[in-house]
Amino acid sequence: MTPTLRTRASLSSLLVAMLVLGGCASQDTAPSGDAEPPAQTQQQPPADALSTLRSQANRGDVDSQFQLGSAYFIGNTPAAQAPPGTPPPPQDNPTRDLKQAEYWWKQAADRGHAMAAVSLAYLYTGRDNPDFANQQDMLKYLNQSAAGGNPMAQHILGNLYLRGAQGVPQDTAQARRLFDSACKAPYPASCEVLERLP
Repeated sequence: MTPTLRTRASLSSLLVAMLVLGGCASQDTAPSGDAEPPAQTQQQPPADALSTLRSQANRGDVDSQFQLGSAYFIGNTPAAQAPPGTPPPPQDNPTRDLKQAEYWWKQAADRGHAMAAVSLAYLYTGRDNPDFANQQDMLKYLNQSAAGGNPMAQHILGNLYLRGAQGVPQDTAQARRLFDSACKAPYPASCEVLERLP
């Protein structure tokens, strides 16, 4: 794996960790739905790796679309603003742009990419920017990711069913099924919840 791909994998892992730590919250405001990619914000000249990734994403490669969305989500966050323990972003990362992150994740999620779907679900919680809060889309993409076998999404959705939160009815049996599926992945947090359930 090249250093750039390792960095992208690290960024994807970081995003997953942020999703787990952040949980899923929502607000009532809904973002406007763009059919076209939003105009790019001013950014540093792209390096070869970013240009290649963008080219692959434009050709419809769902993994590249997910990675490009993740690069825009994380962006070139100054170290002082980054969450504690976050590695510095690669120099070829674009400027942080949540509209671009949303666009690229949506491209991949709508073609079945489970990590892109759970990433969109997180974006639609509005935690990073209240303008993106959209409970209906958050639940849509969280359910899509869980149905696609993503254990993290299954765990989060299981918690929502267990508590009866975020517009999800309380259903302990459904929560147990989701935790069981995630535990078999294995997703240790779901295994721990299963041990505590009556």
